[in-house]
Amino acid sequence: MFMNKLLSWLFIMIFLAMLYIWQPDFFYQVYAIIKHGDIAALAEYLRSFGHWTIVAIIALFVIMTFTIVFPFMILSGATGIIYGLFWGTIISWVGEVVGAVVMYIFARYFFRSAIEGWIIKSPYLKQVDDYSAANGFKLLLFARLLPLAPSGIITAVAAISRMSFRNFFWATFLGKLPPVIIKVMLGHDIVFANENMTRLIAIILLVILVYVGLWWHKRAKKKCGELD
Repeated sequence: MFMNKLLSWLFIMIFLAMLYIWQPDFFYQVYAIIKHGDIAALAEYLRSFGHWTIVAIIALFVIMTFTIVFPFMILSGATGIIYGLFWGTIISWVGEVVGAVVMYIFARYFFRSAIEGWIIKSPYLKQVDDYSAANGFKLLLFARLLPLAPSGIITAVAAISRMSFRNFFWATFLGKLPPVIIKVMLGHDIVFANENMTRLIAIILLVILVYVGLWWHKRAKKKCGELD
């Protein structure tokens, strides 16, 4: 088991080294652009890869899933600018799903066994773990549908739980599409705000409405609990 994990780490390091050799400035350039939230500049930079643009985009989605820091909207918006709203959505959707699956496999393989001892010793963690195995699909599907939810954190929690890969994949595959549509349109329309101001405002209001609705539901549920 130890040797298998060592070989897996070695494979990851070799992959990153090859990526660096292929495009040594890739990480630096992308980081510099994303740090400033410049969607148009990111789209222009990614276009420079020509036929490899889609590969670069998918690779970035995987990397950004692990970093957790940068919002997907920047990359999704840039993808929408490059390929249009329809194909930009499809590519972003595939990228987010691939990134989530890669992170799930990585976290499940390297970290699940490390925390199993804690779970066994704690009745509370054991209960949560059992609940995730039985109801993980519904919980994850709901979490994925939230437009601004931290995807990487959600994936990591799912990976170290007992949720099956099948439930994880389908909840991610189905749940990510609606928020990806919103992020692609939002990122795209921020750059072209003068041409799409009405739609941009409508999308922002929709996102606000979703979170206000969740807050209201939580508040109403808490009040019902207090009355009981």
